[in-house]
Amino acid sequence: MYLYVRFGWRCALYFARGKKGHDGIKGTVVEDYQGTLVHDHDVTFYKYGTGHQECLAHVLRYLKDSMDNEKDRTWNRQMHSLIQEMIHYRNGLSESEEPDPQTVSEFEERYKTILSIAGDEYDYEPPGKYYRDGYNLYKRMKKYKKDHLLFLHNKNVPATNNEAERLLRKYKKKTGAGCVIRVRQASTISVNA
Repeated sequence: MYLYVRFGWRCALYFARGKKGHDGIKGTVVEDYQGTLVHDHDVTFYKYGTGHQECLAHVLRYLKDSMDNEKDRTWNRQMHSLIQEMIHYRNGLSESEEPDPQTVSEFEERYKTILSIAGDEYDYEPPGKYYRDGYNLYKRMKKYKKDHLLFLHNKNVPATNNEAERLLRKYKKKTGAGCVIRVRQASTISVNA
């Protein structure tokens, strides 16, 4: 059972599905949504919505994993630090304050420079056959750059999907405790947040 959550406007909608991918999205608000989706890197979501922000909390975890498993690389530490700095900058803006275009441009240049370093490091020493996650993350961050940095350009877009994940925790805890979520008749549950 997969649970999708749509959070916004002080309301959360939960959708229970037996499948992931396009079959799991059918019949949810995501199917016709015309806004920005904040999500992990499930490429299915790129077929929906009008904009995307990859959850940077997930990216920070993946970078930490790369740091633990590829101790000889420098790009992962630099990118981890940069993402934390960007999130801190964005969180420090007042509600009436817009991101400074010069600061955003500098962040983007540093992002590109770090990815160039990653490319050089992987060219010099290719990823091992048992651990490719760091390399895959580098390729993904290069390909989906604008989807990692959208939150710097649009204050309505959060850097993470943490709020939606927090709302799902109570269901995750139930399944972890040996309970089964059975949602057959009412597959859409609306909960005030």
